[in-house]
Amino acid sequence: MQKIISLVLMCALLGAKALGNGVELKNGAVNEHTVSFDISWDNSWNFLSQGASADGIWVFVKAKNQNGVWQHISILGVPTQQSGNESLEFELPQDYLGFFVMRQQGSGVVSTSRISFEIDASLESFTEIRAFAIEMVKVPEGAFYLGDGSSVSSYTTSNGQPLLITSEEQIDGLTITNPNGEFAPSPVPSVVPASYPKGYNSFWVMKYEVSQKQYVDFLNTLTATQQQNRISSSITAQRGTRALINQYVPDSTYRNGVVIDVPSTGGAPAQFACNGNGDATYNGTDDALDRAVNFLSWVDLAAFLDWAALRPITEFEFEKVCRGSNVTPVAGEMAWGTPFVVDADNVQSSGTPLETVTNSATETAGLANIGNVVATGNWGLRGPLRTGFAAGSQTTRLDAGAAYYGVMELSGNVWELTVKAGSGGEQFNATLGDGELSASGDANQSTWPSSDGKGIIYRGGGWGSTLGEVGSYRDMAISDRFYSHLNPSTRRNTSGGRGGR
Repeated sequence: MQKIISLVLMCALLGAKALGNGVELKNGAVNEHTVSFDISWDNSWNFLSQGASADGIWVFVKAKNQNGVWQHISILGVPTQQSGNESLEFELPQDYLGFFVMRQQGSGVVSTSRISFEIDASLESFTEIRAFAIEMVKVPEGAFYLGDGSSVSSYTTSNGQPLLITSEEQIDGLTITNPNGEFAPSPVPSVVPASYPKGYNSFWVMKYEVSQKQYVDFLNTLTATQQQNRISSSITAQRGTRALINQYVPDSTYRNGVVIDVPSTGGAPAQFACNGNGDATYNGTDDALDRAVNFLSWVDLAAFLDWAALRPITEFEFEKVCRGSNVTPVAGEMAWGTPFVVDADNVQSSGTPLETVTNSATETAGLANIGNVVATGNWGLRGPLRTGFAAGSQTTRLDAGAAYYGVMELSGNVWELTVKAGSGGEQFNATLGDGELSASGDANQSTWPSSDGKGIIYRGGGWGSTLGEVGSYRDMAISDRFYSHLNPSTRRNTSGGRGGR
C-alpha cells in the first residue's frame, strides 16, 4: 500500500502578493517519488541571451524522518512543466541539492504554472516533506569596476583609480584609497587566489535579504540543540518570548518579530513563529513575515545558507551586483547608482505583505531605509522594513532603491555579511552548502570563514547607518569599507544578509 505523506510548501507569502515579486507555491502533492506544485510570481524577467540578468526561484526539499529529524533531499533529474501560460526553464546544479526555475525569455508575471520533479528518497522513511522557495537573480558574466576612488578604505589601482576586474584569475596585491583614519583598516592580502569568487563569472544571488519568515522556517527544521545556538533566548522560554533581541536592551525589538510559539520540553525542538504586531495570534498577515530579519551574526547567516544549500557572497561580488558590468563608478554611490538618498521612514500597512512607505525617491536620490541621513538626523524606523518594500511593476531603480541587476536593499535595511578579500577570507573558494548542519547547528563547510568572524566584512549599511559627505564616513556607499577592521562575530540589531550560488 502506498504511504500517504504530507507536502508543506514554505517561503511563500500567506496573503496577497506584495508590491515586489512575491513567489507563491500552492496545491502541493507527492505521488511515490514525484513532487508537484503550482508556482507563480510577479515581475519576472530573463534577458540572459542579451547579456543581462534573469530572476529565478531556488527550490529545495527537506524531509522529516521517523525520529523527527529533518534532512536535505536530493533532486533526481531536471524538473518538468505540466501547465502554465509562460514557458519555464530549469537549471539543475551538479550537486542535485535543489534547482532553479525561471521564465524562458522576456518579462512579466509568471502566472500559475504546475511543475513536478523526482526526489531521491524512500518515502517510507519520512513523515513529512517540505518544499522551500527562495527568489534569486542570475548575474551575468562580465568585467566590472571594484571601488569608486573615494569611499573609505575602498579598493583601487595603485594610482587611486577604480580597479577593473576582467577575469577570475589571481590578483597579486590589492590597494586601498582613503584609509580609515579612525580605525586602522585590515591589511590587504598580497595575493587573492583564483579560487576566490571575484564576481566576473556568472552567479546567482538572493534577490532579497533573508526574511523573518524564512528564518522561522529554518529554525523549525532544526534539533533543539541546533535551535538554541541560532537564537538569543532560551528555547524553553514561555510562548511569545522574542527569540532574536538584544537581551541587554529587552525594551526594544528593533522591528524583529521572531518568537517562540511552542517552548521546548523534554529535549524536543521548540516551534517558532512570526509575531510582528505583538498580539496573541502568530503568523498572521500583519505579523511581518516578509520583513528582513535582523540580529543575525555571521555564524547565524552561515548556518542558514548551508542549510539552504547556498553559500556566502564575497565583497567583490557585492560590488558587481550593485554596480553592474562595465559601468563607470560614481564617487560615493549607493546601490541605485547615485550618492544621494531619501530615508524611507514613514511606514504604511506595517507588517503586512504590502508594507511600504509614503516617502518617494527623487530624480537623483534613491529610496532606502537608512535612519541617519546625515550625522545630525534622527534614527528613522529603528528596525528593518519588508524585503522589496519599494519595488513594483512600474518602479524605476531609484524608486525601488534597487541595485543594477534588480537585487533589492543592498544599501540600507540590514547590513550584508560578505566574505572579505583579507583576514583569511581570500581563501574562500565558493564551496556550496550541503543542506546539512553540524550537531551544534553551525555551518559545516570547512572552507568558509570561521565562527570568530575573521574574513567577514559588513557591506551596504543598515537602518541605523550615517551618511556623511562623499569621501567621509558613508557606510551605505557600495564601495565603503569603513568596518574592514572588525570581525563580525556577534549579533547586531542592524545585521542580516543574503547568500548566493
